Amino acid sequence: MKLIKYILFIIILIASVVFIMKLNTENVIEGLPTQIKIPFLTDSLGYSEGLLAWQAIILTLSIGVFIGFMIALIQIISQKAEIISLKSNLRKSNDELDVLRNQTLDDDIDLVDENESDEL
Repeated sequence: MKLIKYILFIIILIASVVFIMKLNTENVIEGLPTQIKIPFLTDSLGYSEGLLAWQAIILTLSIGVFIGFMIALIQIISQKAEIISLKSNLRKSNDELDVLRNQTLDDDIDLVDENESDEL
């Protein structure tokens, strides 16, 4: 199953590369490839004319994947903390239950039957 999954991922990756290359070749204006200007980013990177279309796609995809990994990491850490807390509460409850099970019963308790008390 893993092999099929890996082969599928490789096929998707190759198809994506072919799509991006085709996008780059078809978006040519007057012999120059189309450039995309991303606000606040292209000036800081030194691309005053803008990024090529394939560079912009790869950049935005990479940023999205990075943000997704960060969100998943935060969720995993919070769930681990919750599991640790629940295990601690379970351990405390088990200890309390063990203490209650190990207590001795008082033998001084007299049990009186209701029928006998009514007859007297």
